Amino acid sequence: MPRSSRKLEYHAKYPYPRNLTRRGVLRGAIKVASGILLDYKIEGKENLPKGGPLLIVGNHFSFLDSISPIHVTRYALEFIGDSEMPMAPGIVKFLPSIWGALKITQGRPNLEAIRAAEAILEQNGILAIFPEGHVHKPPLGSPLPGAAFLALRLGVPIIPIGTYSEDDWNIFGTLTTKHRLARVVTRIGKIFGPLVVRDPNRVPAREEVNQAGQEIMEQIAQVLPESARGPYLLDANKVCESICFKSA
Repeated sequence: MPRSSRKLEYHAKYPYPRNLTRRGVLRGAIKVASGILLDYKIEGKENLPKGGPLLIVGNHFSFLDSISPIHVTRYALEFIGDSEMPMAPGIVKFLPSIWGALKITQGRPNLEAIRAAEAILEQNGILAIFPEGHVHKPPLGSPLPGAAFLALRLGVPIIPIGTYSEDDWNIFGTLTTKHRLARVVTRIGKIFGPLVVRDPNRVPAREEVNQAGQEIMEQIAQVLPESARGPYLLDANKVCESICFKSA
């Protein structure tokens, strides 16, 4: 199929914005729950642009990290993520389907999700992705190639959002043992990119994807506490400006 025809097909299949009513209800529920159950602080909201196209990248220390872009922005967000969610409790695995997230399966080409993401960003949409691809305990680990590939292929601005809980998102355990709300901080970094390939007429090379992935992780590391930066600690410190993470 010619690229122009495929582009029109995917714009029609994935119009931006979409699912506004359903997502509005979920956003409202997240806001209420966060206000009741968490001591939630947000830093850097002044760094958020008015609109897209924009790629949001963030850490993934808990399945609850995925609420952060929803809670701290007012964007009509699209998400792209793991279809299996192996680390998430079964009770919440239905949420990405209700939101209408783009699903990928690790180890497969995922052309449908890539073309959908491309169509969304071509319509000045805003797409969120967690580069590590799976939930894990701090600190940051190695990224999978997906976020870097999308960033290079689509050539849009990128903004890092780092979320950290000193209580490990242990909401009810913190209430019962520490007699306070679990503390969560989300810090929004400054826009960087677009990341570009040497030859825009070809698929990004592995070296370019690896370099882009490193840049993305360093930017995420800047908006996390030093203890959570892992192998990106020194690189993040080199580029961290006067205001870095402020502990809750």
